[in-house]
Amino acid sequence: MHIVVKELKYDVVIVGQGPAGSSLSYLLRKSGLRVAGIDWVDWDHLWGKPCGDAIGAHHFEETGLPEPGDAVMQDVEGIDIYSPSEEIRLRVKGKGYMISRNRYGRRLVKEAMDSGVDVFLKTRVGTVVMENGKLVGVRARGPDGETFIFKANIIVDATGSGGSIRRKLPQEWPVNEPLKKTDASVAYRRIVELDYDIEEPEYIRIYLNQKIAPGGYWWLFPKGRRTANIGLGIQGGRGFPHPAQVYRDVLMKRPDVGREVKVYADSGALVPTRRPANTLAWDNFIGIGDNGYTVNPIHGGGMGYAMTAAKYAAKTIIEAFEKGDFSRYTLWAVNTKYMRTLGTKQAGLDIFRLFLQQLTDEEIEWGLKIGLMRAEDAYDTSVSGELKANFSVLDKAAMIVKMLGRPSMLLRLKTVADYMKKVKQLYMEYPDSPDDLARWVDRVEQVYREYKEKLGITW
Repeated sequence: MHIVVKELKYDVVIVGQGPAGSSLSYLLRKSGLRVAGIDWVDWDHLWGKPCGDAIGAHHFEETGLPEPGDAVMQDVEGIDIYSPSEEIRLRVKGKGYMISRNRYGRRLVKEAMDSGVDVFLKTRVGTVVMENGKLVGVRARGPDGETFIFKANIIVDATGSGGSIRRKLPQEWPVNEPLKKTDASVAYRRIVELDYDIEEPEYIRIYLNQKIAPGGYWWLFPKGRRTANIGLGIQGGRGFPHPAQVYRDVLMKRPDVGREVKVYADSGALVPTRRPANTLAWDNFIGIGDNGYTVNPIHGGGMGYAMTAAKYAAKTIIEAFEKGDFSRYTLWAVNTKYMRTLGTKQAGLDIFRLFLQQLTDEEIEWGLKIGLMRAEDAYDTSVSGELKANFSVLDKAAMIVKMLGRPSMLLRLKTVADYMKKVKQLYMEYPDSPDDLARWVDRVEQVYREYKEKLGITW
């Protein structure tokens, strides 16, 4: 049987049309470049990865992407963080939205298509196309069984943490950086209708409990008075139970979770929770979103980080075409743009994440009870990537007295704060050239080894 292969030529091919890929398609729609977006799902399953569906309002202004509009299901005024006993609540104010991911994703893709981007849905990429050691395209199968070869100067992998393009590249390419199991969470969530009115649906809830969600947390995010996104993320690689099992065996027995009238969706996913990949780019290649581990390491939120990575990728791609150079040296600009801004915060939060994952419920409860971190401190830490604890001049003496019962905690917090600053400084010094990447990575890994040794982290 003769197989007809259709070759299509573009300037940029973006594989994956989730938050990272569709944002990039949208941002390139008026660039004058010939852009193709590919995804294996159909219209009804765009942006289909399981997620908490919450996003901060600031991401739209910062990236130039459109406000969610009719995709908003619930305005968010802040986050309530609960201690393991649930007797202590930390209310962190901040504007955001609970959105319909599919509705917003479809809007971005449609607006990109209306401006000339060619989008191929229900099209599955199988292999990369290399010529003389150079990445020149991808091979894919369409919805009717037809075979395509998409060729382009730049191939973008926005396929998530699995990296369906990245992992097919030569193993010696530094973008082929594996994701350690302990640097990811296994997440499970259900979108449900409940039989009661949720109080204050404008506040999403995060519950810290190492017995229920070891190395992570469980959440209840209202999407209206009676609809909620409920789920949990558990640190991978440490032999903990699967979150779907914990949901059924533990959460369903709670009166606020178990009173389901209808289940609209349920599924799971692997979520990176670490610092960014060492490089997002190489020759003719850029990886963004979960593919480049551009996520918030503390809560695993990836939509806003994916949008920011897409913004920097769009600027870099346009600059590359202006120069007519698509090598690692020109595409490196996506790294310097991301790593020295949002990447510094992400790396600092990764250091904090490792500290939080080794705390016991008793330590978490105690720290919140004595006011070690206030709401404004939690907000400032999340924004800056630096530890902001309650150590003002006026409070310092009282705080030290309170901490006398746990002197080791004071020393550990000092270590955490010091290493958050150290790693942020390293990211501010991210190399200008790929020639210096290996030396920089060695410095980062040395800082992580020292930090883990000081805190006794063995995973």
